[in-house]
Parts: sequence; structure tokens; C-alpha cells
Amino acid sequence: MNVANVCDRFAVLAGLDADALQRWMPLIEDACAFVEERCLVETPDSRQTTRLEALGAAYALRLYSLCGNDQIREFTAGDVKLTSSADRQQTAARLWQELAADNADLVRTGGFLFGRVII
Repeated sequence: MNVANVCDRFAVLAGLDADALQRWMPLIEDACAFVEERCLVETPDSRQTTRLEALGAAYALRLYSLCGNDQIREFTAGDVKLTSSADRQQTAARLWQELAADNADLVRTGGFLFGRVII
């Protein structure tokens, strides 16, 4: 898995520029490791690698959304109204779940949910 490709995908999903992206590199690397540890294919081909990179970016977005950087739901000051995505965590979780299900032939999905073991 190419971490640079995962970074590019994550930056698009999170809406981050290159400067802001650097701050989140450890999280992206953790997400890549998380996906690689669950990979069922010993030597993925280029198409499978692309799919794994998409999963890595989706999981990085899930972790990023849990960091609480988008807590403002709505703010009004006079004529100015600011709203943000109140459901960013839910959207990121849904993206991860759908990609994990779609790529179940590549990654082990049983027994974990966003990094937590379910017994």
C-alpha cells in the first residue's frame, strides 16, 4: 500500500490542503497499518492495492472524524450564519462500513468494528 496515495485520497475526503495534511500523517499511517494487518491477500495486485488504499483513506477519515475537529453544528452572529456537517462522524463511519463490506474479499471484517474487538 502506498501511503502517499492514501494521503491524497484522505485529503480529498477530509477537505484538507497539503499543509494541514502533514499534521495528520501519524493517523494516516495508523489507518494504513490497520488495513494491512487485516489484508487477506498476501501479494495484492495493482487493482487490489488501489482498493486497499481507498480503505486506508476511509479508515483514516473515520479516525479523523473521531478527533472532534468539526464540533460546531450551527453558529449565528447577526446576519452571519455558519453551519457545518453535524454528521461527519456518521458519514465517515458509513463510508468505512460500506467500503469494508464491498472489499470483504480483501480484508478480514469479522471481529472488529473501527478498531474495537467485539466478543
